[in-house]
Amino acid sequence: MARSKKETIFANKFLPPHSTAEGVSRYLEEAIICGDLKPGSRLIERDLAETLGVSRIPIREAFRILEIGGLVKTVPRRGAQVTAIHRQEVEDIFTIRANLIGLAAKLAARNAAEKDILRLSQITQDMVEKAKSKNLRSYFRLNVKFHALLGQASGNNHLATILENLGKQTFRFRYLSLSLPGRIQQTLKNHRRLIGVIRARKEGEAEKIARGNIEEAKEILLQYISAHPEFFHPG
Repeated sequence: MARSKKETIFANKFLPPHSTAEGVSRYLEEAIICGDLKPGSRLIERDLAETLGVSRIPIREAFRILEIGGLVKTVPRRGAQVTAIHRQEVEDIFTIRANLIGLAAKLAARNAAEKDILRLSQITQDMVEKAKSKNLRSYFRLNVKFHALLGQASGNNHLATILENLGKQTFRFRYLSLSLPGRIQQTLKNHRRLIGVIRARKEGEAEKIARGNIEEAKEILLQYISAHPEFFHPG
């Protein structure tokens, strides 16, 4: 699992050395989000310290950081482990996100500057290239950027901040959703349609497309959860 340098899904740069708690937490965060560490996997301090070449102190601090983010929990007499994905959590968070993204798209159709629309188009084109090369991690990174820019293009800074904070809680769900068959191509199709109606200043259509894209992702993910109960919590 370990590498001396690791490109994250969040930025086009390498992590700092894993000697810091931040470096360790970001390394483990990516492993959890991208499915290298499955729900329920035990995180053993000794093994991780040896693998990453660090002491146990930054490992423990990293666990605390990840616990705050909901990716890790500490179980008495068992230590740290990757949290389960709860079906109800997926339903609740995606429902909230669908409505907020819909609102952001509606406001973007009203307020977005031409430079914002061009940037959304460029990100989508970059996503096409990553899809061709089957680079899911880079594709996901661009997808995160697309939705962050959509929030900014809404012209509502509070909405953009709420979306950013909520987005961090959904990374694991969203990555899994994009890894499922046909989802990448459908996402690209929806992005192109969304950009078109934003450019045409069609607020209602923009809201409908953006909200529908998230709702589609939710339904596909819930179907996957039902088919793979061994990895998920039923509650």
